[in-house]
Amino acid sequence: MKRASGGGHLTPFLPGLEKLLRDPEVSEIMINGPANVWVERAGKLEPHPAPDLTSAWLHRAAIHIARPLGLDPAARPILDARLEDGSRVAICTPPASPEVAITIRRFGGRAFSADDLVRLGSLPEDILEAARSTLAARRNILVSGGTGSGKTTLLNALIELLPEDERIVAIEDTLELRIDRANCLRFEAGATLSDTPVEIRDLVRHALRHRPDHIVVGEVRGGEAADLLQALNTGHGGSLTTIHANNARSALSRLASCAMQAGDALPWEVTCRGVVDGISLVLHVTRREGRRFVEDALEVCDYDAAAGRWITKPVWGGTEAAREEEQTHTPKEVKA
Repeated sequence: MKRASGGGHLTPFLPGLEKLLRDPEVSEIMINGPANVWVERAGKLEPHPAPDLTSAWLHRAAIHIARPLGLDPAARPILDARLEDGSRVAICTPPASPEVAITIRRFGGRAFSADDLVRLGSLPEDILEAARSTLAARRNILVSGGTGSGKTTLLNALIELLPEDERIVAIEDTLELRIDRANCLRFEAGATLSDTPVEIRDLVRHALRHRPDHIVVGEVRGGEAADLLQALNTGHGGSLTTIHANNARSALSRLASCAMQAGDALPWEVTCRGVVDGISLVLHVTRREGRRFVEDALEVCDYDAAAGRWITKPVWGGTEAAREEEQTHTPKEVKA
């Protein structure tokens, strides 16, 4: 993803938002149009008065962000970029939107360890131990959740559980992960010197040539899932990725569906078998009433092709669905 000027450079173009752009407690700034601003603090949305923020100022801000990228909002009304401070910015301008809309997702100054998340009540200790055992056994973890649920925060914490003397190759759309390792290679999608951008799928394939012990994909969205599953099933255990999903079980179906988007996709049942062989543990994070926490954890045991369902085992009490799953599947159905 291309990089625009830092958040500090935006203050002259966004009157009334100067304090927000400097406030470390603000994780997201959402501008819906002139004088219509919302912010997220501590997981809660609240309006922010900005009477001086006019349509003209928003157009100027959009141009200021787009110019370093060699882009023109008038010609390209939808724009995604990364600011110099690591924040992500999404812009939509007319005619794709009635007014200029700008959303800035900021990243806090602190990275939380797994122990921090346990202490804060975001990660049950039983789930942490299951994750630690899974990675130590060179098996793989899928983190699922909705937008802003804390997937990246949990992924950062899990990366710290990987052995210090082993090599990590991390692949992201935007460099958000905080990986403090000497032997870590980081790839970012979107970079290009021509009209053809580098895709996540290109980088997953390329990563295998850099001798990774562990592969970390910031988020799976499409056909790159097929290549990732191939990698997970051919000697790159102890790897991690995230995916958007409503719950832990649907995350498995989403992963399989993404893999099916590949032009050379295998049949559905074969793909599902690849998911079972490639993913051992699913951790689902959620955001509720201002809190972000791991809501569910499922061990992936098998796929029942005849019934079209995943056979899983809850690692922790979790949700009602997980408890029901534990009751309905007999030991014969659950593969060790």
